[in-house]
Amino acid sequence: MLATIWVINPIITKEFEEGTCREVDRYKTPELDIKVKTIEKGPASIECRYDESWAVPWVTTTIKNLEKDASAFVINCFGDPGVESAREITRVPVVGAGSSSMLLASLLGHRFTVVTVLKRLEPLFQEIAWRYGIITKLASVRAAEIPVLDLDKDKNRLIQRIVEESVLAIKNDSAHVIVLGCTGMAGLASEVSNQLQEFGYEVPVIDPLYAAIQIAFMLVKMEISHSPMTYPFPPEKLRIF
Repeated sequence: MLATIWVINPIITKEFEEGTCREVDRYKTPELDIKVKTIEKGPASIECRYDESWAVPWVTTTIKNLEKDASAFVINCFGDPGVESAREITRVPVVGAGSSSMLLASLLGHRFTVVTVLKRLEPLFQEIAWRYGIITKLASVRAAEIPVLDLDKDKNRLIQRIVEESVLAIKNDSAHVIVLGCTGMAGLASEVSNQLQEFGYEVPVIDPLYAAIQIAFMLVKMEISHSPMTYPFPPEKLRIF
């Protein structure tokens, strides 16, 4: 049986969609087809709660429209915008890049550090760790201090900053696992890992998009999804947006 996972980009930047398509093509197998859909309206990037609030209605609408053609959904943003809401409107598995990669990291080492784009995102990621019961495993949140829309301007500089912050996390925060804290960093895990090894640090480096896709595929193969007791369908009523 061929599984179809839809990767939902919760931003309107088309260049990001092109990069996502190139990345997920590497993950396709005879058992797994991966499609990408960008929301029609919303923010250009997500770097705060205000951005998330603009994205969520369009994330859930997109998921509802694609539900019949989906084995699972992945929300392609580390902040998991719309994951909780979407789980209330579909019984198809919905997973987020942030929670998937942090939960995986919690299995692989004593504690982990998230290296993200901007330091201002730290409280949002701590809240995800709290929600999933792994806050004690989160050693720190560090930032490259490069905005999302600038990530593709200088890949070498981006990798350098991720490596620099990862080394500090390992040395100062007792991090044993590194999580790339933005799906705009997809595809960089191997290079970051290689450079860390050159510094003498052999630690797992997790790509959040790849982690989310693999967890979604696992749920499809196991024929399980989120619990309707936790995520019951919302009551019928008039809603305008």
